[in-house]
Amino acid sequence: MGTTRLLSLATVLAAVLLLTGGCASRPAVPPEEPVKAAPAGPRYAAELEPYEEAVDLACAYFQFAWGKSAELGGRYDEARYAYQQALLCDRKAVHVMRRLAMLLLQQQEREQAIYWVRRIIAIDPTDLAARSLLAKLYTALDDPDRAAAVYQEILTLDPGNANAMLMLAVIYGSSDRRQEAREILEQLVADQPAYFLGHYYLARLYHDLGLIEQALGAYERALELNWSAPLAQELAAIYEAAGLYEDSLALLRRMVAKNPADERARSLLADLYLRLERVEEALAELTALRPYSRDVDRVDLTMARILLDEQRYEEAVVLLQGLLADEPRLDAVRSLLVLAYYRLGKIDLARNLLEEIRPGDYGYEEAVLMLARIYHGSGQPVAAEAVLERALADSQHRYLSFYVTLALLHIEWHDAGQGLAIFQRALQDLGPEPEVYFEYAVYLDRVGDSEGALAKMQEVIALDPHDPYALNYVGYTWADRGENLELAREYIEEAVRLKPDDGAIRDSLGWVYYRLGKYQRAMEELELAVQLLEDDPVIHDHLGDAYRRLGYVAEALAAYRRALALLPPNGDPELREQIELKIKELTAERNG
Repeated sequence: MGTTRLLSLATVLAAVLLLTGGCASRPAVPPEEPVKAAPAGPRYAAELEPYEEAVDLACAYFQFAWGKSAELGGRYDEARYAYQQALLCDRKAVHVMRRLAMLLLQQQEREQAIYWVRRIIAIDPTDLAARSLLAKLYTALDDPDRAAAVYQEILTLDPGNANAMLMLAVIYGSSDRRQEAREILEQLVADQPAYFLGHYYLARLYHDLGLIEQALGAYERALELNWSAPLAQELAAIYEAAGLYEDSLALLRRMVAKNPADERARSLLADLYLRLERVEEALAELTALRPYSRDVDRVDLTMARILLDEQRYEEAVVLLQGLLADEPRLDAVRSLLVLAYYRLGKIDLARNLLEEIRPGDYGYEEAVLMLARIYHGSGQPVAAEAVLERALADSQHRYLSFYVTLALLHIEWHDAGQGLAIFQRALQDLGPEPEVYFEYAVYLDRVGDSEGALAKMQEVIALDPHDPYALNYVGYTWADRGENLELAREYIEEAVRLKPDDGAIRDSLGWVYYRLGKYQRAMEELELAVQLLEDDPVIHDHLGDAYRRLGYVAEALAAYRRALALLPPNGDPELREQIELKIKELTAERNG
């Protein structure tokens, strides 16, 4: 007999039973339960008082079986209706309520699911599975307080319930009650030393609390109880963050030993070797990875990059030539091969490869710039200019860097005026964009036109009031001149807000405070600037000025001497002379 016919007969039989009174259908009396009323819909026997309905187990069984069949067939609305009918037949059918709650949860109707789970608990307060489900539903509704309360009720009924302890600790650990979470988890693993999840969540909590030694112990115990590659990887990262590099390496090697085809473990191992400057071991690990990798070209490309960084150009060329032979259109490979040839002095080979890169190819912008530099470096300025002009003639693939490079080349060719004309072309071709004005300003500053540079940077700010570098340039220029100091401070403070870890911008803030006569604040900002950019002689010079104003003679002398030591031999002679004079004056003051 076919499934469709069986279900049709079941539907007809259900209708007959309902018509002949097989299940109660009398209007229901509103419940006097403390439980929140169910959402709108038919009344169920589970809501009724004992005197209101008789129980028809045959009816309940039939409707439940119908619901299960419908649910298995993916007819969820039909299943829901059948379960509801079953509850008209047996008001205490907990198994039906549980099934209905799970179905409602699957349909994302969590509030109604909660109602039925609470009904189960009202019938049997010791049903821990129902209470656990209720807590999970509250968690899904982003109501951790109610979820925690339910887990506490479970622990009142069953003080050693591991799942309830774990979940309560997870909730507390996600709030400001992390110390309570710690106490619960520590008690849990003390009571159940072999409980993996207890050790794992305790490890993560210790880590979040900054208790690294305890975290490592808990992670190690968790890994001992249940080895898994993701957990081992997590622990290896924590070892590394704690500076325990050998432990991290040992664990990664153990992962590889357990599964030689673990590409992720081998990659992490090679990466850590590389960051520890153990290049040969990194390359050996990548070589060992090749037979297992799904992307051998990517491995070879990584090895080639490492070899280039190590200036092992001949070895890099061998790898890159092999990659290019396999796939001639690998533009990233071509770009690296160009670099290798260039470093080896094989200019013709580099130039030939660059000429093959077409507009729209990966690395096109870099290829044009490198080709221009190659021609310029080999004493062929006309060819260098032709490369850039040819690129600029293609309106679909113009880059600001082409204009900037061409203008800078004109400076080297002692024709700075032509560079100005090139930036005017950039404004015409690319439009009055902030980036164009910014590069124009930098160019003007480089050729000594500080007024023009200041004006162009103000154009940048007019177009983009939150460009930190333009704000810093204008603010510092004003501060250095002693002009517009309050507005300069506002500009630089905004730049610091946008780039708080930029030492040069922080120096500007200290300098504008110095110009405003706020020497204590200037010193604080300049000390921070030195921490961020410790090898800049100008910042040390500024800090020396602030110390000097505050009467800290020894500190000022130390700052000036540090600035002098950091100045390159061919550095700014005027700055060197100024610093030497300050040292001489301060030394005389101290000795006098």
